[in-house]
Amino acid sequence: MHTLRMTTRIIAVFAVILIAGCGGGGGGGGSSPTAISGTAATGSPITGGASGSMNGVVTLKDSSNPAKMVTTATDSNGNYAFTQAQIQGFTPPFMLQINYKIGGIGYSLASAVTAADVTSGHATINITPLTDLVIANLGHQITSAIFANSDYSSLLTPIAISAGVSALDTELQPILLQQGVSGTVDLLHQAFTANGAGLDAVLDSLNVTIDPATGSEVLTNTTTGQSVSGTLTNPPTTPLSANSINNVSDLQAITTTFNSLGSLLASNPSATDPALLAYFDQTNFLNDGKKLSPFLQNITTNPQVAGGSITFQNFVLSPVPSWVSTVPNGDAAYKVTFTVLQNLAPNSRSSFIVYKNNQGNWIFSGNQKVAKANIMSTNASITGVLCAGLDIEINDKGGIGLTYAIVNGPQLPSGGLLYVSTGNGSPLQLAAGGPTTYAGTSTPLLQSSGIVTNSCSKAIAGQTFPLNDAQIAALSLPAQYTISLYIGSNPSTDTPVGSYTQTVEVLPLSSTVDSAAYFASNIALTPNPASLVPSGGTLNINWNDPTNPNLYINNLDLYACANVPTGTGSTTQCQNMNDNLAPGSTSATLTVPSFPSGSTLSGGGVQLTYLDALFRQYWTSP
Repeated sequence: MHTLRMTTRIIAVFAVILIAGCGGGGGGGGSSPTAISGTAATGSPITGGASGSMNGVVTLKDSSNPAKMVTTATDSNGNYAFTQAQIQGFTPPFMLQINYKIGGIGYSLASAVTAADVTSGHATINITPLTDLVIANLGHQITSAIFANSDYSSLLTPIAISAGVSALDTELQPILLQQGVSGTVDLLHQAFTANGAGLDAVLDSLNVTIDPATGSEVLTNTTTGQSVSGTLTNPPTTPLSANSINNVSDLQAITTTFNSLGSLLASNPSATDPALLAYFDQTNFLNDGKKLSPFLQNITTNPQVAGGSITFQNFVLSPVPSWVSTVPNGDAAYKVTFTVLQNLAPNSRSSFIVYKNNQGNWIFSGNQKVAKANIMSTNASITGVLCAGLDIEINDKGGIGLTYAIVNGPQLPSGGLLYVSTGNGSPLQLAAGGPTTYAGTSTPLLQSSGIVTNSCSKAIAGQTFPLNDAQIAALSLPAQYTISLYIGSNPSTDTPVGSYTQTVEVLPLSSTVDSAAYFASNIALTPNPASLVPSGGTLNINWNDPTNPNLYINNLDLYACANVPTGTGSTTQCQNMNDNLAPGSTSATLTVPSFPSGSTLSGGGVQLTYLDALFRQYWTSP
């Protein structure tokens, strides 16, 4: 998931990145014969050296104690080499680890060199997401942890590696054969060029996700959206299906179009710039309920979006959902899911309907949802109490008058979850009962019902359905949920105005894994928010980052509710404010709007949200 051509081709292995120290010599080696060489690629070459945009550096580490290491940079084609002189006196087997950056984010991939490879005189060893997966499956942990351990002499044997490659070949065989590659290809040793064909096209067609926190792994065919899942201790065995047609070229062309859009946004175009409008379906565009004009107005005026801070990565094609009716007949079209990076940090996972018009251009028509309807795995810390769940955000951004929604899927109640509009413009809230309990804005809410008593679970129950460890363990990835939206008052007879399938590809952390390290701390608000009601004013917020270094600041939400006097008593009025934070932020300033005269603060809070590279969210509320 990266920039330009690399965006199509990356297989993102989201593991904790350990930058290895260097020893045993550096790159180069004079006229000494080459001992080990190969290609480091993710579909695109992992480039290094003075002109390499990815800073690709390969470290070879032997099995001795203390371990010997030597490093070399990749070239502009992703090729690397170690000479016989560089590894003189090294004890096989060796591990290879390449550390590199895409959009400022660090990644690593691994491969292995056996004793037999060393004695062969000149071994070809690839470093790709597939070689990384073979090693991770053998060691039952992410490869950076295996590399750091050094005790892999009994793990990286020719027999074990051959068995690991064979198992992965079986799983990938339909895709291998479609791209003209042998179904029994040696993924470690088969020489290839990162040119978009053959084995490189196989890399284009795959997305491998490894969760370092849980050990889960998900393999996705990026040309169909099909996924299979397992764990590093119990890898998936179901083969991925190949597409009925070889559409890797469409994936590559769509990626190029997204990257071209990103380059245009870097030039600060206006919302009415013809060059910008040319990327979009100007008649039928719809995204989370917003038409094209307000959508473009937002992205061209938001300082966190315009001016080159937004890039796109990690594309997956899947069929256009049956509820989409805006694609011209006969045009090639896909639902394209992609990662949005803001200032080089993961910001969101989004999707557009994309089709090719009569001129051969790929056109974006938004996600075609009448309102925002998303679901994410969530962990939260409320006054130090940790809990987990599925955050379900349903927001009537287009103002169509949503009254309620019903959510169905694994580990949810059999009748589904009921979300209701509270009539104040905020996202729909989780009801205490199922769909049959709907009573308009008088529907009891789970958060205030007394049904949930754990302080953290009660706090997150506004939008989030709490999950315990047993429920989390029972979820199989990818987990699919259906969010149906309604404008009406009778769930037994109403017809949804929109019904959308959402996929969860990462689990919330269980209590055995979760810890305070994932959450911001020492959140301070000045002045006291109560002093800003009713007149409004400026509120300063400061905090400390989580101690886990592999998280990215994402969003700050502030809400304030006040008792507002009326002629016969009072009513509650709430204001919601948010700030899409830049990476590295540890402070923010928000403007609290005024309330009617005589109002007094009745409730409120602040929520800081971080993301990991898998788009699991971690939010904190003091």
